[in-house]
Amino acid sequence: MTYKVPRARTVLLTCALAGFAALWLALAQRPELRVNGRVVNPRVAPFVTADDHLFLPVRGIARRVGGEVVLDLAKREVILLRGRTVVRFRIGDRFANLNGRSIALSRAPFVLHGRTMVDAAIISRAFAVHVAYEKAKNRVDILTPGLNFQGAVKPR
Repeated sequence: MTYKVPRARTVLLTCALAGFAALWLALAQRPELRVNGRVVNPRVAPFVTADDHLFLPVRGIARRVGGEVVLDLAKREVILLRGRTVVRFRIGDRFANLNGRSIALSRAPFVLHGRTMVDAAIISRAFAVHVAYEKAKNRVDILTPGLNFQGAVKPR
């Protein structure tokens, strides 16, 4: 059995189609991200999978909700800190450690354009915030309990 090398025209057409597909994906409308009512533009936008599963850039969110992110590049481990809550997870691993307890993740964290993307549920648990994705409005809202949409503390 012999292998036929594709003609240059076939290779060129394939590359052109791949380029158009990549351009279309790059220009696809990204979800608007709001943290406590304010529009946020992180370096890497939230990512919604075909089955409506939401991933968020962990560092961009952490700073805006009073959390901290520590990276251990050697172990490919990410540590999220806020108050007494400590969440540890590894890139590509579907398990995390929440305050010493192992928890299963619905999807494994991954790196996109140099940024760690995590399941919205991790953000919610680690930083004690409410995360909502409205498909119709193509919007992600992250709300810190006790704050109104302007970011001021609610009166008691």
